[in-house]
Amino acid sequence: MKKHISLVCLAAILISALSACGEEAAKTPDDTQAAGTQATAETEAAEPEQVLYSKDVPVQDFGGAEFRVYTSNNINGYEYPTTLNYGAEETGEVVNDALFARDRWLEDTYNVKTVYDCDETTAAAAMAQKLSKIIMAGDDAYDLIVQDIAQASYGLASRNCIYPLNYIDTIRLDQPYWMPELNEALKIAGGLYYSAQALSPRFYGSVYVIQFNRDVAKQLDMEDLYQTVSDGKWTWDKMKSLSRDALSDLNGDGKMDENDRFGMIYEVLTPEALVLGMGRHYVQNVGGSLKSMLEDPGLVSIMQDMAAFFQEPCVTYDVSNAKVDCEVLLQNGNYLFRNPCTFDLAAYRDLPYDYGILPMPKLDEAQDAYYAYSQPWATACPVIPITLTGDALSRAGVLTDAMAAYGYDYVRPAVFENVIQLKGARDERSGQIIDMIFENVTFELSTILQFGSLYTTTTNYFTSGLGKQDITSAYAKVKEKSETAIGTIIEQFTEYQADLYGNN
Repeated sequence: MKKHISLVCLAAILISALSACGEEAAKTPDDTQAAGTQATAETEAAEPEQVLYSKDVPVQDFGGAEFRVYTSNNINGYEYPTTLNYGAEETGEVVNDALFARDRWLEDTYNVKTVYDCDETTAAAAMAQKLSKIIMAGDDAYDLIVQDIAQASYGLASRNCIYPLNYIDTIRLDQPYWMPELNEALKIAGGLYYSAQALSPRFYGSVYVIQFNRDVAKQLDMEDLYQTVSDGKWTWDKMKSLSRDALSDLNGDGKMDENDRFGMIYEVLTPEALVLGMGRHYVQNVGGSLKSMLEDPGLVSIMQDMAAFFQEPCVTYDVSNAKVDCEVLLQNGNYLFRNPCTFDLAAYRDLPYDYGILPMPKLDEAQDAYYAYSQPWATACPVIPITLTGDALSRAGVLTDAMAAYGYDYVRPAVFENVIQLKGARDERSGQIIDMIFENVTFELSTILQFGSLYTTTTNYFTSGLGKQDITSAYAKVKEKSETAIGTIIEQFTEYQADLYGNN
């Protein structure tokens, strides 16, 4: 599932200077030291105090009850700091230790015992089947499940095995660490099944960004791209123009391959990330209902322009059977822009050149903010099984809410500072942009819920079918099937929630 979160601005840093004229010579060393100490104290006093949401959560004593969590620490066998959901012990790795500290804090604050089933062998799709069988059999084995959205959480929601989070009144969804504006747009028939939140580090590993090669930008004497972002001028047209400027047949052999320089490398989810970055969705929450937007002229125009750009010589597609070896391009730095998921950044610590991080570009300068796309195979969200009732359900809500608050306060900065802000992003301005990116993240529902053939239609248009089909005619072939699928899902969740609230 994909949904939409907004990104906002970068903070400016104000530096004040003290100047003194003729009186300077009359000051003694003690006077100067005292003045400096006073100035430092005043500066520190003026700095705003950091808000810690975990200090304001409602506290209860749960009498030593077990809090049973099902999760995993790897994705398809890969384990990075951004795939972790659980720290079994302190290891010295910052994100792991933040998760370990979170659970000790939870135990001390609420008098509970955290018990994890960290499943490292079951594939994500199979997890949905495994867990749904447990839940549908009435076995209350788990109080909380933290797994990927696209397969595990979707499978549970589609089988009516989990509560919508807004049904559980001890989860404080109005708090900033639950990103309430985004979550409002993610509701299905009024129920929030997939949430944006700070509970899992995977949320911060799931977002697509624009990685730019700072060395190439310097060689081409390009404008300050960080300033372009800050000025609100980082747009789709700007990125296209700079990509074209970067194109170069470096060896002069008349053909473009991995030995030459490209303006942009894109992958299978790049088109979706760009569409959402430009403030659009394939399926959108309109008035509380879901609607396909594939007949919206504005979206169609964006898609057509994007498909045309992807066919230009300055762009290459990163796929295993491509004519251009994009791994060689990456390692050699023969590109200006590429569009990785933050999940991947941990693998690029040792690149032999500097790179920076930019948000997805705006459609134009009139767009109100920069938006980021969270892909649902990498991100994870908390869900609570319907086997919990009464006090057990209330307790699970309190503890889930507390984990999200602590995650925002301590897990989020651990991921930002030690994983995402890597070698090429360890300058202050790039770090500010990373902070900004995660203030406006969004999902795309058509990716999670599929809606018939809608997802494959939009994906193929930019990949296997690039340049071979028109998006309008391609959508016309699946329109009826897709609209029926949307209607079926809305009806299912509407009936499920009516039953929930009717039995409350």
